[in-house]
Amino acid sequence: MSALLPELAQAAQGLLFISESEAPLEPFTLPAGTPAETEASFLEAMGHTGQPVKQVELPYFFRNMVRPSEDPAEQATAARYQALQTWLQTNLQDVKVYRVGQIEIQAYIIGKAPDGTWLGLKTTLIET
Repeated sequence: MSALLPELAQAAQGLLFISESEAPLEPFTLPAGTPAETEASFLEAMGHTGQPVKQVELPYFFRNMVRPSEDPAEQATAARYQALQTWLQTNLQDVKVYRVGQIEIQAYIIGKAPDGTWLGLKTTLIET
């Protein structure tokens, strides 16, 4: 397990990803040596083979979460999402976002930690 996992958990703590529902961002890890470099190998490692998948860029995935707002509470949440995005881009290599499924979508943000462990966040999106 990566030593960065507690840092990532703290950075994401309390953040909810808003779609047609609100779901937490949950940290996860794959052991070093797990093949997850490609879309196909990641889907196999997560048990999602044969499901529709779409890869998006991290800034695009967080676009609605970091949008400026006049509301101070919303602005504070946007700042936390911006800090989380920066943390992911700074501490992980080859960061990817996979959206797996349709309507009830499993979303995974994954990157490689310096120790070779795959580390990331997962959440569920509802899009009808």
